[in-house]
Amino acid sequence: MKKNLFINPSSLLVGDINIEHIEHIEHIKMSRSDLASSKGVAVKQTFFTIFTPIYNRKHTIHRVWESLINQTNKNFEWILIDNGSEDDVLPLLEKYKAKADFSVRIFTQENKGKYMAFNRVLDLAEGELLFPADSDDTFEPNLIERMTEVWAKYKADDVSGITVLCKDEDGEIVGEEFPFDEGISTYKDILYKHKVGGEKWGCIRVDVLKKYPFPTNFNVKYFPDAYVWDQIGFNYRMIFVNEPLRTYFQDAGNQIMKEKNVSEDFMKMKNFYTIWKINYVFPQVSEYLSNREYYQMYVFLWISAFKGEIPVLQVIKKLERVKSKTIALLILIPSYFINVFNLKLNFLRKKKYKYQV
Repeated sequence: MKKNLFINPSSLLVGDINIEHIEHIEHIKMSRSDLASSKGVAVKQTFFTIFTPIYNRKHTIHRVWESLINQTNKNFEWILIDNGSEDDVLPLLEKYKAKADFSVRIFTQENKGKYMAFNRVLDLAEGELLFPADSDDTFEPNLIERMTEVWAKYKADDVSGITVLCKDEDGEIVGEEFPFDEGISTYKDILYKHKVGGEKWGCIRVDVLKKYPFPTNFNVKYFPDAYVWDQIGFNYRMIFVNEPLRTYFQDAGNQIMKEKNVSEDFMKMKNFYTIWKINYVFPQVSEYLSNREYYQMYVFLWISAFKGEIPVLQVIKKLERVKSKTIALLILIPSYFINVFNLKLNFLRKKKYKYQV
């Protein structure tokens, strides 16, 4: 099973509280650190930020809550960004906040997409490392404790974070395991050289994430997660741990903020992403790419251009290498017929490594 990922209000009322202004009153409830400080107890600064974007997930958010209250190490904060939910989830979140023995901060925004919420949380996070926690998933009680141990062991300026395995709701590990139990490697080696596929998860340094935000100039609610993970992966090393610490569920409708359409705006975004992939990623991993992987990207380049009504010359100009321009022109005519006759390209698709955001 694969989970689509990377991978973004109107004024609402909860009792007498205006949710539109909730971010201005979030500190009414004293955090665990504030309480400890008032008693003269030294408490470490929040180390991890758990980030959960929400859109109509009242029926599943309890999974994240239960995972957090059962953590053996509470050295974290939980930030939730609601994307204009219509299922009255906010009062439930307030109840969680009142019961929590860790910092809980709630924010709202109109539904701009998961990736836009991700950009926003980077300015809000107080933790050193950020975990993107889906609103319908669970993770092991020793997650924070284990990650604290691993980070203390391998932390370095050129290390971006930690990646772990995932399991499905039946307890089966998803995808391939890493070629070692625990250690530092590169995204390029794990994904392209060793071909480790399937759902993966983990935490990334907030200061590193801030260097690679998602683009904000597209009128879409979905942007490929790989745009961020590829850039981080090619510029930093990563810690890999062969332990399934996250469980995800394939509930109906859990693809809450991924836009599934062929609108002109969506296709313009896909064309931008494909050009970026050809210009930035391909030169670094060409030795590991099969012909299928290589040429399918050019087919998608043209199909997205046709559907996004992007001129051919504009596409060619944006390709940076002569080789890329040449291949694109050779693939242009076949891609045109594939698009016109709506031919299926499943035979071109490959198994992907997915890092959940």
